[in-house]
Amino acid sequence: MSVTGSNISVDQSQASGRRSWALGAGTCLFLAVVVGACGLGAGSDRAVPTGDGDSTATAEVATTTSEVVATTTAPAAMSPGAVSFASSIQPIITETCASCHTGDGPGTQHVRFDTADDVSRAAFAIAIVTETRFMPPWPASDESVPFDHDWSLTDEEIATILRWDDDGAPLDVDPSTEMIPVNGVVGLNDPDLVMQADGSYDGEFGQPDEYRCFVYDPELTESTFVSDMEFSPQQTQVVHHAVGFVVPASERASVEERNGADGQGGWTCFGFSPGNGADLIFTWAPGTDPTVFPDGTGLEMEAGDFFVLQTHYHFGVEADADRSTFAVNFATGADVDPIDLFTYLAPAEIPCGEGEEGPLCDRDAARQKAIDAYGREGVLADALIRGCGNPLDAPDGFVDGVAKSSCTWPVVNPGEIISVFGHEHEIGASFKMTLNPDTPEERVLLDIPVWDFDWQLIYEPTDSIVIDRGDTIRIECTWDRALRDPLLEPAYVLWADGTDDEMCFSSVVTRPV
Repeated sequence: MSVTGSNISVDQSQASGRRSWALGAGTCLFLAVVVGACGLGAGSDRAVPTGDGDSTATAEVATTTSEVVATTTAPAAMSPGAVSFASSIQPIITETCASCHTGDGPGTQHVRFDTADDVSRAAFAIAIVTETRFMPPWPASDESVPFDHDWSLTDEEIATILRWDDDGAPLDVDPSTEMIPVNGVVGLNDPDLVMQADGSYDGEFGQPDEYRCFVYDPELTESTFVSDMEFSPQQTQVVHHAVGFVVPASERASVEERNGADGQGGWTCFGFSPGNGADLIFTWAPGTDPTVFPDGTGLEMEAGDFFVLQTHYHFGVEADADRSTFAVNFATGADVDPIDLFTYLAPAEIPCGEGEEGPLCDRDAARQKAIDAYGREGVLADALIRGCGNPLDAPDGFVDGVAKSSCTWPVVNPGEIISVFGHEHEIGASFKMTLNPDTPEERVLLDIPVWDFDWQLIYEPTDSIVIDRGDTIRIECTWDRALRDPLLEPAYVLWADGTDDEMCFSSVVTRPV
């Protein structure tokens, strides 16, 4: 097969060599970012991770990739001994890729896999991103406990894709054959209630990092259980993450005093609570799927309770006013178990590295700058050191620009684990969560050896794992200063609410045993 166009002519027999050239030249990254060949995606078509990269470079990548896709010719005909699309490629696409790259899935803005013909035309890009394991996105390593919905491909599946691409991506099905996702399209389908933020925010106050709390009111008149939740950011280029709380009806008057008082929607609310009595129940970051609790469980809410979502905006680019939405489904049935979510944290202390100098390399100066920006409630650095100890006291706490931190906590929310989640910012290098560390019962709940801010997934253990009071959970994070934006002023990085600050954050959701 030849790929032809006004500027392109590539013999398919040289596909393996082309892939090697693409990797060496950096084209792999271009194709992976824009074509987004195959994988889980970002939770909804409005929740696609965009990162904080250079917008001009992204536009150039989009143009380059669009030219490649637009000039690709029809797939080759089958030859004896060729990889069968029907029996070998189509199952991979429908089980692993189609949930994001068909219909309104989050990957469709990069490439569509609606038909067999669409898949064949994108074969070269698919081969590149799967060979490098850039796609499908699955950061968790095999050291973790087994998880449901594991989208990673086996070595054999990747090899099959590469052989199919080398053969010219032939089809043994009608090119118009639809790629129907086995697990449905990512996102809540026809939710019971979609709530819009009570007001909007457009960055008018000039904060590069702003935390705004918004009211989302389900207008409950009786007690109920919420079974599913989905946050959908409207302005994806500036929404960094979101944290959701249930606030009791008794706090409504207090919230309304602050809501919109500064002329913008919501109110500024750094830290981990929008007010008294608020319970953290939800987290969203780029790559996060909708929160779907197991059958027979749900988030318990009383009449008059309402949601407050704390949305972190990082204004690296200009954006219109954001008015994100929050969708829920309600649990049905008489017997529903209430879920319980708790956050387990560790310090973040990353000094300036060798050769870095500046006034903000002084920890006190960096801490004060963060307090000036976010208030004391938005800077947990000292509180975590008091609770966990200073990681820099360890011999390997900071070596060659890489900082390490850990903290071991007693279990606060006993029960059967529904899901686990880890969170760092943009210089995060690795994340690990361990149950009962340094004991015969040690079990790695989540290991992410190479942190990727764009893929912060919620992981649901396949096996039943019960945690109890007396058990412990250790959170470990590493950060690499080499990943820090070189255009930023040299600075000591510590736990604070800004995108250019850092966190070592996790949550564990349980149900009663």
